[in-house]
Amino acid sequence: MARRDAVTGQLAQQRARGIRTAIVIAVVVVVLRYLPLTAGISLFSVPENFAYDVAFDRRAPQPPTDIVIIAIDDESLRPDRLGQFPWPRGVYADLLAQIPNAKVVAFDILFAEPDRSGPEADARFAQAMRTHGRVVLGAYKRVHAEYAEDNPPKIPGYPMPEDGPGPLARIQPLNFTPPIAPLADAAAGVGYVDIEPDKDGVYRRVKPLCADYAGENTYPHFATEIARLVTGTTPEQVVSQIPRGRVTLAGRAAFVNANGTMLINYCGPTGTIARHSFWDVMHGDVPATEFADKIVLVGATAPGLYDIRPAPYRRSNRFFLGVETNANIVNSLLHMPPLRDSSRATLWLAFALVLGAIAGWMVWTNGEVVGPLLGALILVLIALPSFFAAFTGVNQIIPYGAVVLAVAIPVALGVYERLGAERRMIREQFSAYVSPDVLRMLARNPEILRAGQRREVTILFSDVRGSTSLSENAQPEIWLAQLNEYMSEMTAAIFQFDGYLDKFMGDGIMAVWNAFGTQENHAELALQASQAMLERLQALNAYWEQTEDRTPFRIGIGLHTGEAVLGDAGSDQRRQYTAIGDVVNTAARIETMNKELGTVCIISESTAAHTQDLVKLREIGEMPVPGRSQPVRIFEVPSADVAPGNEIG
Repeated sequence: MARRDAVTGQLAQQRARGIRTAIVIAVVVVVLRYLPLTAGISLFSVPENFAYDVAFDRRAPQPPTDIVIIAIDDESLRPDRLGQFPWPRGVYADLLAQIPNAKVVAFDILFAEPDRSGPEADARFAQAMRTHGRVVLGAYKRVHAEYAEDNPPKIPGYPMPEDGPGPLARIQPLNFTPPIAPLADAAAGVGYVDIEPDKDGVYRRVKPLCADYAGENTYPHFATEIARLVTGTTPEQVVSQIPRGRVTLAGRAAFVNANGTMLINYCGPTGTIARHSFWDVMHGDVPATEFADKIVLVGATAPGLYDIRPAPYRRSNRFFLGVETNANIVNSLLHMPPLRDSSRATLWLAFALVLGAIAGWMVWTNGEVVGPLLGALILVLIALPSFFAAFTGVNQIIPYGAVVLAVAIPVALGVYERLGAERRMIREQFSAYVSPDVLRMLARNPEILRAGQRREVTILFSDVRGSTSLSENAQPEIWLAQLNEYMSEMTAAIFQFDGYLDKFMGDGIMAVWNAFGTQENHAELALQASQAMLERLQALNAYWEQTEDRTPFRIGIGLHTGEAVLGDAGSDQRRQYTAIGDVVNTAARIETMNKELGTVCIISESTAAHTQDLVKLREIGEMPVPGRSQPVRIFEVPSADVAPGNEIG
């Protein structure tokens, strides 16, 4: 009968399973992150967006020196100033006259309808734009396409790259609502202002270019057109590297991913880019030199007018204005280190896979505490900071969700399994063989089960007298039922005094005290257990005498104390925790002496030496023991001399 399937053997198997499981989990996580259908699920997007936001929140603002915002603010909208919005187009003509030396002036305002005051106002604004020569206007996309051929879009297109549009998103050009024709014709450039948020409503990406379905033209974002004019880059140069995932501006590349989007490298939270009131500029409170050789974006900041586009800044409640978003896109294209979206890059996904496998291997190939600790350190010191290291070190956005989950899940499972593995195994394997108190002690201190321990123990053997004839004369089911009743009571007596039930041998029992090295008074406990067995048997016999199909039992008990080797023994298929040595053989021989001596309980001299203060013994004398060269002095224990008391030790 197996005691336990070798703690060491089971742990070896469990470790192999744990390592395989860690690798499988890492592979599954990486594959899910790579596949387009599952790459955007919350399991990945939530930790990645969170890390992205934290990285920006913790980075010091980096305000550009050549970008400034002229704000259509509350001050400018006062009735005694410029009044209610929208303003006559002549106001913008006057603004251009105030900032003639600006490098580029970009109106983040939609001029999709003629001025209410008449065509003269539009003509005046158009003339001011021609005079300035470096003005960019915005267009926007309508929800529904209109296919009227007599109403072609006024937004100018860039040429299509020779190798095709590459990763660019497609758009129907007739969806664009451009500025009215007089203004569009007068502007140096027109670009669409549309930008789509991530699933959580935060704006982290922009499509710097889109391509038409006909494969003839590409169309610039508002910020792309601003940056092109600032750098003097031709449309052909801008799109030349698009098939390779790059937008080129004066030799500087910005990266677009497989969806044609570019990561916005924000320079700081709202207010980072310098801002001046429209009225103050018009009134002359801000000198024209403030705008010389600078990129000027004109947009609304007054409540009720502004376009709110939440940005990755949690500390400021993500508040961000649309004109600030466009200014940051321009700054990303011109000045900030270009961020590369490497969230589906095989290098980083391989990193996630290898790191997850290493973490799982560390958890399972080291000690029960050291292994989980090392796995946790890999998670804390490598996986969790990996996003921020890549962000600040190489300006890359990595598949952070895959990296963290490929490590965290195997480590979490490994920690749970490893920290409780031996305890659960001990409870499973020993619950039927030790008392609850001993079981709790073993679960708290699994190290005491290390194989190959040598220590002093006390061994108890017991046997039913005449069991062969009893079993032959009784019906099998009746005999087994009575034997089970007997074994249950004997087991309870052994557990009462914290013995280890080593094995049943038919109707025989072997029990060990100090099997785990925790009982200094092991001989006393064993002796008390033997007397408890006899008392329980006496009660059983009294019951059986009143039962028609039961026959009273007589038993013999032998005890011996000596040194034994404790540990796992057996084959690869069947093992048990047991005691081995001369002490076991001697205890078994002593028990059999009861038959020839007519006694019930005999103990050896070594056991008597440990229990002389507990019992009054009758010395029998020296008796030869088969297999031993020296005889053994034995003593009889009268059953009335030892009354089971409370547990000892």
